[in-house]
This record gives sequence, structure tokens and C-alpha cells, in this order.
Amino acid sequence: MRPTAGEIRINGQALSDWPIKEWRRRMAVLRQHTHLFAGTVMDNLLARPNASTEEIISAARTARAHDWIVSLPQGYNTPLGEGGYGLSGGQIQRLAVARALLKDAPLVLLDEPTAHLDPQTECTMQEGIARLLAGRTVIVVAHRLSTVKRADRDRCNGRRKDC
Repeated sequence: MRPTAGEIRINGQALSDWPIKEWRRRMAVLRQHTHLFAGTVMDNLLARPNASTEEIISAARTARAHDWIVSLPQGYNTPLGEGGYGLSGGQIQRLAVARALLKDAPLVLLDEPTAHLDPQTECTMQEGIARLLAGRTVIVVAHRLSTVKRADRDRCNGRRKDC
């Protein structure tokens, strides 16, 4: 969508001047309803085609997904049904966090990433999300205060500014 007035600028350049593929390459999205497709766990983690197996496993560990992935019948090669049928909401979101970590994009959009999770799973997810957000520009859409409590300040040139 294009703005009805004004323009969005990224590092001084109008967003409308960017090829859409380039813009999407620079952005990771963690949605409320993550989509997993029919394929293996590994297939669903490949956010960067040239990622090594070690990088994928590292992202899964950071997202707190590795331990349950290796407990699956075929580990990372276990087939998943469309939409992640048979996985819990927390497992699906952990895969989404691992995928976003692996993408290593400078901009992250969080759309209710902990919705529908129990408090214990949300707490575990927050650890992985915190690592995902480190050093990145983040846009958060959330109803839960726990999801946005770290987003109340802007770090600009080492100075803290209240929002």
C-alpha cells in the first residue's frame, strides 16, 4: 500500500524507490498466526537460502525450539503438514522466531507474536524474541503489556529518549 499523503523514507531514500523484493529481504515478520507449509521442519526454517545447517540449529536453539525438534521422529527432517498440523501454538511460534532470527533482517515487525500462548510458553518465547530484537528496528503491534514493555524507549546515538 502506498501512503495517501507524504512518503515513507528509509535512510533518506523514499520507500517507493525501493524494489519490493529488496524491501522484503530487509524485513522479518513474526505474526500472530504463523504460517507453516507442508514440508520438513528444516524447510520451514529456511529464511535465508544459503544458511548453513549450523546456523539453522543455532537459530533454533536461541528460539528454544531445538530440543523438541530433535525429539521428533526424524528431527529436523520430520515432515510437517500444512499449517503445522499437530504442533502446539508455542512450537509453531518458536519455529517462527527461529526463522526470523535466521533471516537476520534489520527491521522486524511483531504482530501479536505471543497471542494464544499460555504464560509459561510466553515467558520462554520472550527470551527468543529479545534476542531477535537486539540491534534491530522493531515495530510492535500487541495488546499484552508484556509484549511491548521493552519497546518504551528509543536508543539513538547512545542517548535514551522517552517515547
